[in-house]
Amino acid sequence: MSLPNCLVSCIITTKDRPELVIRAVKSVLQQSYRNIELILVDDSDEGGTQESLSQFAKQIRYIKNEKSRGACYSRNVGLSEAKGDFIALLDDDDFWMPKKIERQLQQAMKYPLVGCNYVSCIGKKKYYVQQPEFVNYEDMLYHNFLGSCSFVLADASAIKKCRFDESLEAGQDWDMWLSVMKINKIHRAVNISEYLVNYNHGLHSRISNTAKYTRAAFSLYEKHINEYTPFTANMLGIYNLIKAERSPFLWGFREMAKARLKNKGLIFVIKVLLKRLFGRIKIF
Repeated sequence: MSLPNCLVSCIITTKDRPELVIRAVKSVLQQSYRNIELILVDDSDEGGTQESLSQFAKQIRYIKNEKSRGACYSRNVGLSEAKGDFIALLDDDDFWMPKKIERQLQQAMKYPLVGCNYVSCIGKKKYYVQQPEFVNYEDMLYHNFLGSCSFVLADASAIKKCRFDESLEAGQDWDMWLSVMKINKIHRAVNISEYLVNYNHGLHSRISNTAKYTRAAFSLYEKHINEYTPFTANMLGIYNLIKAERSPFLWGFREMAKARLKNKGLIFVIKVLLKRLFGRIKIF
């Protein structure tokens, strides 16, 4: 299987957001890598989404849930329908940069899970978020270093052994990446250093309610409790108990706490703090 010939399945899940999902669909159809099948799973309570996508009817496999079942159910439907050698998911309020799939495929033969850096949009503010280049299973126990479903290109044979957990309130993407790594004995994943996804926090809610993310983190702890060491348990608390997005003071405190546990020096922390002032966020 050579890269120019492999099929990539893109799965978009959507619910009652026709204007946003059109943008997401266009970002897939405008990829520099062309061999992509696009599956759209509509979880809408009301009609209108299919009509809004009529212009793309020949380029999309459209699936409508009989009733609203949530994002995880919809993603699992898409996984069952996907025929590709690789699978990439996309939330309806995010969109990809044109070379996203092309760049990730360059690493996909070596790494079954390939993430990327991303641009985080919160209202009118943009932050350029740099993920760690390499991520192992222990890292993933305390923070989702691969990030949203919209970021990752996964080997189909690896991800299809797993399913999104519909019982979790949030963090289902995090749980999925943990499961894929564990079941397939994947010791290391990689993040592409380019900013390849526009990730929209927005003022509206996603299908999965991110306000429940902290509780979800501790649900993951209970689910994978036998995997945790004192270090990873402490880091899980620091990452998820100190909610610092709206407080520069708390954010600085959290970064220093993380740096101390990871044996990072003061100069490293100062660089991280200064980058934040200019809209650059380094995840570590």
